[in-house]
Amino acid sequence: MIELRKARFLAIVLCFGFLYGCAGSQTRNSDGALADTVGKENLDLLFATEFPVASKQEAIAKSNLAYRDGDIDKALFYSVKALKYDVTDVEILVRIAHLHVLQGNSRMAARTFNLVLAQDPSHPESLEGLGLLYFEADQADKARHHLELAVAGDNSLWRSYNVLGVLADGRREHGLAAEYYSRALEIQPDSVSVRINRGYSNYLAGDLETAARQLYEVASQSNHPKAWRNLGVVYAKLGWYDEALKVFRKVEGEANAYNRTGEIALANKEMSLAHDYFSEAVRQSPVYFAEAERNLARVRSERGR
Repeated sequence: MIELRKARFLAIVLCFGFLYGCAGSQTRNSDGALADTVGKENLDLLFATEFPVASKQEAIAKSNLAYRDGDIDKALFYSVKALKYDVTDVEILVRIAHLHVLQGNSRMAARTFNLVLAQDPSHPESLEGLGLLYFEADQADKARHHLELAVAGDNSLWRSYNVLGVLADGRREHGLAAEYYSRALEIQPDSVSVRINRGYSNYLAGDLETAARQLYEVASQSNHPKAWRNLGVVYAKLGWYDEALKVFRKVEGEANAYNRTGEIALANKEMSLAHDYFSEAVRQSPVYFAEAERNLARVRSERGR
C-alpha cells in the first residue's frame, strides 16, 4: 500500500516537472497562462527510487502491464518515467493525459493535452480529449470548438460526434444532432450512449413514437438505467402512464416511480392523474417524501385556481 501511494505521489510530482520544464524557466500553454517550473535536479532525485527503469521501452512496457492489471497509479508513474527519455514524445503525452482523465485529474489532463497541441495544434486526439473535458465542465462553446476541429482532422472520432450531437440538442438544433448521431453510429454501431442520446434527441424534436421505439430497443438490449428512464419519460409524454410507471419501476423504487410519472402528468396538464400519482408516491414511501409532498401541494394549488 505504501509503495502504491508513493508511485501515485511521484507520478503527480514528476508530471508537474515534465509538463513545465527545467529550473529557472517558464512555459506558456495554449491558453496563454504562465506555469511555474520544477528544477531538473529535483527530478533526478525523484528518479532514484525503488522504481528503476533502464529505457523508455521498459517504462512503457511496465506502464502497459500496470494498466492491464488495473493499476492506473503505476501506469501513470511509468508513463511519466518514459517521458524522461523524450519530453516531446506526443504518444506518451497523450497516454499520460488519458490516464489523468481516468484518475479524475481533469486539470492535469487538460494541461497535458495542451502541451501536445502546443507542438501540433491540429492533433485530433488531443483536441477531442480537451473538448470532452470542456463538455464535462459545462463549457459548451469551448467543447464544440475543440470537437469540431477534432473531427475535421479525423472523421473516425465517434465520441466527438456523440457529444457534438448532445451540444446541438442543447441548442435545439435537432436536425444537426441527428446527423452527428448517425455519423457516430456508422463508426460505433453498438454504442449504448449514442443510441440513448439519439432516442432522447427524437423526443426533444417531438418525434415521440420514433423516440419510444429507439429507446425501447436500446433499453431492452442493454438494460441501461438511463435508457429505461428516458423511455419512461417518452411513454408518459405520450400519455401511456401505466407503461411509463412499469418502466420507471425497473430503475426506481415504488415511490419514486409514482412521483416521476406524476411529474410528467402534471407537465401534460393532467391534474387529476398527477394528484393520484403523487398521492400514491407519498403513500408508498416508507419515510417522509418531501418532493412528492411539494408536488402534491402544487397540484392542489393549481386545481384550486
